[in-house]
Amino acid sequence: MLNAAQKFSQWMRAEALPRFLHEGMADNRFAESLPAGSSVIRSRVQTRQLYVFAHATRTGWIDGREQVLTAALKGLTDFQQPGGALCFALGAVEGADDINAYEQAFALLAYSEIYQLTGDTAFLRRATALHDWMKVHLALEEGGYAVNTRKPAWLSQNPNMHLFEACLNWWHATGDARWEQECHDLFGLFTQHLFNQQQRCLVEFFARGWQPTLAVSQQVDPGHHHEWTWLLYEYQKLSGIDTHELRQELQLFAQTYGENPATGAVMNEVIWHGQPLRAASRLWCQTERIKADVVNYRHSPEQNPDTIISRHVDNMFAAFIEGEDSGLYCDEIDAAGQRLGGASPASTLYHLYVACRQLDELASQRGLILLSMTDNKYV
Repeated sequence: MLNAAQKFSQWMRAEALPRFLHEGMADNRFAESLPAGSSVIRSRVQTRQLYVFAHATRTGWIDGREQVLTAALKGLTDFQQPGGALCFALGAVEGADDINAYEQAFALLAYSEIYQLTGDTAFLRRATALHDWMKVHLALEEGGYAVNTRKPAWLSQNPNMHLFEACLNWWHATGDARWEQECHDLFGLFTQHLFNQQQRCLVEFFARGWQPTLAVSQQVDPGHHHEWTWLLYEYQKLSGIDTHELRQELQLFAQTYGENPATGAVMNEVIWHGQPLRAASRLWCQTERIKADVVNYRHSPEQNPDTIISRHVDNMFAAFIEGEDSGLYCDEIDAAGQRLGGASPASTLYHLYVACRQLDELASQRGLILLSMTDNKYV
């Protein structure tokens, strides 16, 4: 695991973070990708990058304070709507003016890190005002939050998952009962509805009342099984509530049905009976598996040896990062393992960064000394 942690950490600190900070920002905003070029700018990219660079600055991995404050105080202005909510995007794209729960969740996550970096209570006030707004305009009587302010007839687990993540970060940062209660409520949503007791998997899409009766309810994401594994562990650390059995169920499904035997990568989507649906693999799915690996190792190191983490990190680098010449990384490989071309989306940096920090923390806690930063080549 040491070599894998070293490789990931060095690449993140010497390559990914500096390039996205210095090449991936213009006009007070973060670019959509490297190389930059999109005329559409999504608010989720801004808030994800704000989270990454606020956390990395706060913990000494890079100095991005100036860029963080510029993007937070100036770059977000054109996205902001009454009540402090953020619209989907700027530019000629369908749904640009939509106000989605997903974007608000990432705004809350970004504010939590900027608050911890600066101590500026203005970001706490932003967050509480936005959370209040969500409860008025997006909250559902049946629990959880609608996809957007139109409250369509279909529901999605994804924005609720990221709201859970944001509220966990705020709870950790402040200890405030507001965030604690929201975490408990969203955990209840997970146990009562999002995790399907019959299929023993995480469902993505629902009819109203969180009923898994839509045709698309059978289409599930293995990557989100890994992501919830990590989030449930973070919730357990704060709440003291044992989530081990739920995490085991999520991992059983993801490990049994979620991996493409031809590539070893986590697939994009499968049917809840286990049949592959989209056997191509996005990079973010691989980072979530690494986060789950770290959780599995912490709980049962004898069942998750170093070689599992090392293999998954090495496979990710080989399939998506090493030798990439169109940017920093490839965002997707097809079912046969061939890279699908295109720029490196900035939104994926968030997934890479969190996975890297989780692995780095595990390695450090085990007393491993990560390699010196004097050499700018990852090994």
